[in-house]
Amino acid sequence: MTTKTLNSVKLALFSFTLFLSAALMFVVRPMTGKMLLPLVGGTPPGWIVAVAFFQVMLLLGYFLAHLLSRFTPLWHGVFYILCLGIGCFFLPATLANHASLIKETPTAPDVFLLLLSVISVPFAALSTTSSTLQRLFTTTGHPSAKDPYFLYAASNLGSFTGLLLYPFLIEPRTSLTVQSRAWFFCYILLMFFSAACIALSGNKKESKKADSLSAPMPWKQRLEWTALAFIPSGLLLAVTTYITTDLMSVPLLWVLPLGIYLLTFVIAFSKKPVIPYRWALYAQPPAVGIALTVVLLATEAWNPSFLAFGISLATFGVVALMCHMRLAETRPVKDTAHLTEFYLMLALGGALGGMFNAFLAPLIFTRLEEYPLMMIASLLFNKNIRSRFTKIHFYAAIASCILALTFAALHGHDLMTPFQGYLLIGAAFVLFTLHPKTALIGGVVVFTAMTFQAWTHPLLFIERNFFGVIRVYDRLAPIAQDEQAYLRFMLNGTTLHGTQILKRGYETIPTTYYNRAGPLNDIISLIKPKNIAAVGLGTGTINCYARPDRKITFFEINPIVPEIAKEQFSYLSKCGAGIPRIIVGDARLELQKLDNEMFDLIVLDAFSSDMIPTHLMTKEAIEIYLSRLNSGGIILFHISNRHFTLDGPISATANLLGLKNAVVMRETGGKPPYAAASRWMVVTRPDVNLKPLATGGWMNAFPLGRTTA
Repeated sequence: MTTKTLNSVKLALFSFTLFLSAALMFVVRPMTGKMLLPLVGGTPPGWIVAVAFFQVMLLLGYFLAHLLSRFTPLWHGVFYILCLGIGCFFLPATLANHASLIKETPTAPDVFLLLLSVISVPFAALSTTSSTLQRLFTTTGHPSAKDPYFLYAASNLGSFTGLLLYPFLIEPRTSLTVQSRAWFFCYILLMFFSAACIALSGNKKESKKADSLSAPMPWKQRLEWTALAFIPSGLLLAVTTYITTDLMSVPLLWVLPLGIYLLTFVIAFSKKPVIPYRWALYAQPPAVGIALTVVLLATEAWNPSFLAFGISLATFGVVALMCHMRLAETRPVKDTAHLTEFYLMLALGGALGGMFNAFLAPLIFTRLEEYPLMMIASLLFNKNIRSRFTKIHFYAAIASCILALTFAALHGHDLMTPFQGYLLIGAAFVLFTLHPKTALIGGVVVFTAMTFQAWTHPLLFIERNFFGVIRVYDRLAPIAQDEQAYLRFMLNGTTLHGTQILKRGYETIPTTYYNRAGPLNDIISLIKPKNIAAVGLGTGTINCYARPDRKITFFEINPIVPEIAKEQFSYLSKCGAGIPRIIVGDARLELQKLDNEMFDLIVLDAFSSDMIPTHLMTKEAIEIYLSRLNSGGIILFHISNRHFTLDGPISATANLLGLKNAVVMRETGGKPPYAAASRWMVVTRPDVNLKPLATGGWMNAFPLGRTTA
């Protein structure tokens, strides 16, 4: 075999092994996220804690690789294989067998402890692969051995591939049991390929001596590497929290920001990046300006839309790319003895960013302030922040002031729609942020102004916990023709969880989706249930349908919601005969614990970011509801949604189980004003007569979302 051929084999083997290792690392993340769903509910912070956990384990793996780099390359490789072997004793991984570690109302430490018990050892061992194999590659004699960092691009390409394969190919076609076993098999396969890499690497004893003679790395450089890794990692979780709070909490949306994060690594560490570094430097300040415009200025005009969703992901990608390209630029190419230390600092920054967002941010911020703050902080690491203003920057600042004055003039005379106004002020802010210095000043000013406004206009109640941000406030609104009253609103993120009219005589009138002319009343009038299970408490509006002969049991996963419903609203105390039973915990699990208790109606109203948690709509979940449903009973899904039509998925599951279904969209026409249009869907056994519902507009739904009378 010629030297050229041997070098090609070495490069292919090392690249593929790194690709396989990274793919395994990022297949296990969404796989673990899916395992977590039935244990912690569909809450986004469950995924945020999982990502933070994996960042910490990555740090542990890089730290282990850095310690092993003190040995010769051969012994480094041997100890690495030994670590992988120890991880085999913890595989195949399954979280369900350790569910007892999760409380009925889970917290972030519960999730972290569960993952630590199940997957920490094999994942930490796997995390040593990248820096270990790159160090071994420097001893192969390959022409590129002096600068092995391009292999990090191959590693992240594997991560990106594994992350995308899971939701589109692996998850829809295989069970979690099969996935876990297949992952274990590929883990064993990685051990063999890694052993082959060790066999092809050199074992130069002088390399250890060279390492000891290497000049120590300045602490300033180490801190810079850590900070440049901290910002994108923190932003990754911040933007994930933002979009899943305002859209929906499903694994597909969880993996999109992570995929972009990995792609920026691939671009930054490629031998010839497809995007020049200077472009990222120029694009970052306007990207920060656009992101701040969407987060801090946009409210009802954007109401969060897929446009805002796309903008958030795009701007995050620009900022992460700039930071990662600066990391690649400052890597220790001339002294590969610091290779493992470089990756250790990178992992340290990533872990700190993850831990900050998962554990610290919910304690110090009542809203999602970490997202705009991270965006603003990223400007400090733009190399151009020390550059002077040019004529272009000067003219852009003048144009920005003109646009701001135009906005003030038109807005003061009500000559523009809110959306047009936000576009105008957004354009002004972007022009102002063409230079990092003005972007930093503008970002701090806008954030300070918005914070001051929040302080001077306090809410009745605001609290952030593992399940999101709950807000309660009053607003004057019409309740009849020529009549107004104060209404009290409860929101989780941007999703309305209920409203109550505060005027005397109106306190027991159900509002919004639950009004007397709505679909919920249709079903109650049809089957006249004696025992109702309501999944999702909100303000407790459904309790308005309680009667002396009708009992309602509420299931609520968020422990602060019952307190809010009792203290800030009066549906629970003034409707029905006394405070109803409220069971705190995940409904799917709590229903199974009930001792032979059956229901005539089960109402699924567990909104999570404008979306019923996906684990409550699965075949397994519906089978649990059926096991608690009396003969002639009905399962009722509230599927009102700003972004998705859920008829198809639910009807497909119903058809699979041989069940009937019906769906209705009820418009209000503004009568009464406090009523809201809503969409509901019925699933029930074949012997239940649903024909009387046809007069109210109920129709049969098909798996693809079509309906028929």
